[in-house]
Amino acid sequence: MKALGLLIVLAGCFGGGDAQFPRVCTSDGALDSKECCPIPPGFTEPCGGPGRGHCADTPDPSVEDPAWKNINAYKVDDRRHWPTVFFNRTCECEGNFSGYDCTRCVWGHRGPNCETKQRPAVRRNIRNISTEEKDKFQHYFDRAKNTTSDFVFALEFKENIRGSEDFVNVSVYDFFVAVHYYASRETMPPYSTGICGEEDDCFLDLAHRGAGFPTWHRAYLLEVERALQEVNGDPDWTMPYWDWGAAEKHQCDICTNEYVGANDKDGNLDPGSVFASWRTICEHLPPFYNATHRNHTRPCDVTNATGRLKRNPGHVDTAAYGESLTRLPLPTEVDFALRFPLYDTPPYDSISNCSFRNLLEGYADTTTGKYRGEITYANGTRVPEAFTLHNHVHIYMNGTMSDVSTAPNDPAFFLHHCNVDRLLETWIRRHG
Repeated sequence: MKALGLLIVLAGCFGGGDAQFPRVCTSDGALDSKECCPIPPGFTEPCGGPGRGHCADTPDPSVEDPAWKNINAYKVDDRRHWPTVFFNRTCECEGNFSGYDCTRCVWGHRGPNCETKQRPAVRRNIRNISTEEKDKFQHYFDRAKNTTSDFVFALEFKENIRGSEDFVNVSVYDFFVAVHYYASRETMPPYSTGICGEEDDCFLDLAHRGAGFPTWHRAYLLEVERALQEVNGDPDWTMPYWDWGAAEKHQCDICTNEYVGANDKDGNLDPGSVFASWRTICEHLPPFYNATHRNHTRPCDVTNATGRLKRNPGHVDTAAYGESLTRLPLPTEVDFALRFPLYDTPPYDSISNCSFRNLLEGYADTTTGKYRGEITYANGTRVPEAFTLHNHVHIYMNGTMSDVSTAPNDPAFFLHHCNVDRLLETWIRRHG
């Protein structure tokens, strides 16, 4: 059940799907008061005032899992009671208003007073869109990469934050790279601190390896999509998807400068790609077991852009991953997963059998529907662990996309996950 607490990091903050911290709420005074109820530009009252929003006690969306009751490591994780660990009074928006200051609209509405119902938008296959739309995709992402976000990111965990100096600016795009890292990676205390009873207790991924994997990423994609719409002043734009199950010759048919950038044999992007100049964050992180402070590792430093995008699709270590990882998932594998009527099965994690969610996420074998870890037979023959569908694509891309903490640095990540989301929607419509 631990994965069902997923939305405490993404959708539980300020009633508008935002995580981390609005810049206006990271002054020393706001941090000390634990109140984030800003007065929006053009208004005179916090949260906009009557008819728009008001300041109220923040509900705690956390669900207590009995399995974590006696795990001390979980108790010191900032994400456990998000955002009340930082703010216990925030804006409660009225009507169709939303956001940390009630200046946004709830999903499905738009207009200055959020009174206009929005028609459903449609994501399209990137291989079928026009040249103009492909250029728009590239430039919309690039503008987000080079536009400062209204949100800042913390360089420390709660108990080590000294004040406003521990919050830093980040671009709109890199903010979402950091959010994915924050939800997924090494924010728990190292085993060496003695807080964890067992080493496995030191790890808690709220976005993967559990029942919430497809739904967390659906909320995440919607937030990224809306942020790109806002940055580029185009509220009707949608992110395209990459149908890797139908890719030409089962290879990366979007790995060209026309789409996400071509690469050389060493994995470097072609200088002609708009993404070749991008720098990556949350890369080269210090080893998890090296505690920076007594109770925590230090979060990813989003100000430290340490590398560039790398991608060398299909050139993986076949001894480690098997021959199948030299090509993309097959249409037959996608169809196999969509046949399973049960969304998930106990124990609701990476070893679940006959689970659509685990097949989609990619820990279940697409020939049996069952989890398959690494197998070594008595004669020494080794069968690598099965990585299928979603996981298969990440590993196949062989670069920035292949590590959880760095994957969203690559714009191909979002085309990939829009397709994962399309398969979720296909399953929902087929099985109800």
